[in-house]
Amino acid sequence: MKEQTIKTFVENNRKDSNLVFFKIEPVPRSCCCSHCLPELWGNINSEISPQGPIRHEVSEILVLNDEPIVLEQHESGPELLVFINALTTLYNFVKFLFSLSIDSFRKRGAVKVKITKRVITTKQKIVSESIKQIELSNSKKEVINKLKDIIKITKPL
Repeated sequence: MKEQTIKTFVENNRKDSNLVFFKIEPVPRSCCCSHCLPELWGNINSEISPQGPIRHEVSEILVLNDEPIVLEQHESGPELLVFINALTTLYNFVKFLFSLSIDSFRKRGAVKVKITKRVITTKQKIVSESIKQIELSNSKKEVINKLKDIIKITKPL
């Protein structure tokens, strides 16, 4: 993500909470920008309307369910940054973003998705990181259940 966007995001919002960064990527890797996956980004932009749209390979600060997020259209996959204490409130959006991405990646021939989750302090120090790969040969329900486990965070660090 762009340093200035993260810096602006952190400086203009609550400082008492760590941040959670999610990235979802297709395996094998392919471009995930709006030119290559217009349906994915069209659906995301419809969901975040009237905010947005997320412009080509740009990160934007949005407010969803009264919570600020950073959403980036990145060539390697959508990236999302939220305050950890807002994750429960934004859970459905995160699940929506992951589900849309998986559908788009499957259509382009991906056999797995790689999901990176980092918990970061507001001073941008990584305090935990996990990277999971999920086989897309599983049923959509199984994939969504695995996503739930990845998204879930029991308490702020």
